[in-house]
Amino acid sequence: MLNRPIHFITLFILSTVLLATIGCGRHSEAWKRMDLADSLMETMPDSALAVLNDIALSDLHGREEAARYALLKSMALDKNYVDTTTFDILQHAIDYYPKHGSPDEKARTFYYQGRIFQNQGEDASAMRLFIAANDLKDKVTDTLLLARNLVATGVLNKKQYKLEKFIQNNLEAAKLYDSMDKGVYEVKSYANAMHGQTMLGNKVAADSLMALCMELVQKNPDGKPFLFTSYASYVIEFGTPEEIRSFLADYDNEGLSQDETMDFAYGYAKIGEYEKALAILSDLNLQGTIKDSLKYTAVRTQIFEKYGKYEEALNQYRDYSVLFERYQSRLMSDDLLFAEERHKLEMEKLIEIQDRNRVIGITLCCLFGLLLVVGWLYYRYRLTRSKRLIAEKENENLLLEQERIVLERDKKSLEADNLRLEQENLRKEKEMAECERDKKASEAASLEKEKQRLEAVKRQRELEAESLEREKLQLEGERDNLRELLEEQKALSHPLQEVIKTRLDMLNSLLAKEISKNDNYAKPYNKWIECIRSDKDEFMNSTRLAFTASHPKFMDYLVQHDLTTDEINYLCLYAIGLRGKEVGEYIQLKRHYNVSSAIRKKLGIDEHETNIGLYIRREMNKF
Repeated sequence: MLNRPIHFITLFILSTVLLATIGCGRHSEAWKRMDLADSLMETMPDSALAVLNDIALSDLHGREEAARYALLKSMALDKNYVDTTTFDILQHAIDYYPKHGSPDEKARTFYYQGRIFQNQGEDASAMRLFIAANDLKDKVTDTLLLARNLVATGVLNKKQYKLEKFIQNNLEAAKLYDSMDKGVYEVKSYANAMHGQTMLGNKVAADSLMALCMELVQKNPDGKPFLFTSYASYVIEFGTPEEIRSFLADYDNEGLSQDETMDFAYGYAKIGEYEKALAILSDLNLQGTIKDSLKYTAVRTQIFEKYGKYEEALNQYRDYSVLFERYQSRLMSDDLLFAEERHKLEMEKLIEIQDRNRVIGITLCCLFGLLLVVGWLYYRYRLTRSKRLIAEKENENLLLEQERIVLERDKKSLEADNLRLEQENLRKEKEMAECERDKKASEAASLEKEKQRLEAVKRQRELEAESLEREKLQLEGERDNLRELLEEQKALSHPLQEVIKTRLDMLNSLLAKEISKNDNYAKPYNKWIECIRSDKDEFMNSTRLAFTASHPKFMDYLVQHDLTTDEINYLCLYAIGLRGKEVGEYIQLKRHYNVSSAIRKKLGIDEHETNIGLYIRREMNKF
């Protein structure tokens, strides 16, 4: 008995899955053609309409395909500027999508149903459907549809002179168009908002929107025609007489609508051209709505008043009052004025009904749940009682079985302990073997490291020997150069010759030290270094004065290159045969390299002339 409900639920679930699987492949070939039309709808609406016209109604299978075809056909007609006034085409979508469609499909159906009512002149019904479409905005993914729905709602708000709502609708639509990069439609929506601000007389807001529209038109020139009507009313309302006159002169010959013509007539009246204003109005054929006549009489009243014809202005004002009262009466009797309030009341009523139904549903669910709990508890009680009786009979057998299991477990535990001890002994033996192996490997590694260290010491000594040999060769070369310098420069002053001879003696002592490996031979050199370091300025100045006396042209050459006294002293150290390293140690300057670079720059020494001492001695020989 208990298994029957389970079998029934399983069968129901399997049946549902089977039906869903079969339903996935129910679409006909016409569905794919509708996919094509849907993809062409925004970019090539005429092609989308042609594709839909080629689909025969007999090819459609089921209510869903008929509803989609109806919606797409209505969209294509609207985008091809075919104003439909009947629901013959859209009816299948109206019957299907509000209950079974996605949020996008519901919103589209509401919007295009509202467009048909709008074409019929049923503005109240249109507003009701536009509001219903806007209620789905948080769930709809078709941003373009939301923007168009806002624009259509704004048109109806403007008819009721709800200009704040009209402006807000168009500002929201402009933001949506901007998010989709629809610059032309963005210009149109901002232009509508600017027109509303102009009608309200809000110049600051209108100025901001005008600047925004001008910036957008620079990026989207195709949007310029949509700005004309709003721009005209803006200039005529807020412009100076010179700006109004210039604007009217520029666009006087343009093809103007009836509404734009009345704005132009009012503009001519503002700049004092009353005859022309009246002439423009006399050419109008007023067979339109009361709204057109209201604007016509209002403009004529303003023209006559500015013209000074107060009697005619009074007569026009009386006509305006009669028309305005008739328009107000018609507006108050129209459901459009209260469409939003009625929709709010209906939504509140619907929410109230839904809340009441939710409470009733929750109550019924609670009762049903309570019954299920009571039944389940009773079932558990009977089941527990049966199990208890069976358990009492089986307890003795269970106790005996448990004792047997305990004995068996203890036996296995003892065997496991023995096996574990054997494994532990094997593990310890293995660890001892590994330790012995690691010890031998460590000793081998230590021997290898010691061998490498001895080889490194040997290489280091070889390098030191090579370095000493190079130093010895450099000292011998410098000694030979100084000997040649003394032999070639016989005209050197005696002090300078003494300096060079002293340097030559010091080099000989260093060579003797290197050859004999006896540091005693280097004592004269070390004493000489200490001597000249004790009074560096005196030594450097005396060296410079000696060179000034013996090589005046060379010294003039250095002075002509803007070298300072310290820099000349620096070069004289090179001239007497000192090396760069010795010069740096001698002058004890951290900026030794910077001083050398500054001198090279002043003398124009090439960067590849790396030895400044050779360069100075070569230049000194030239002079």
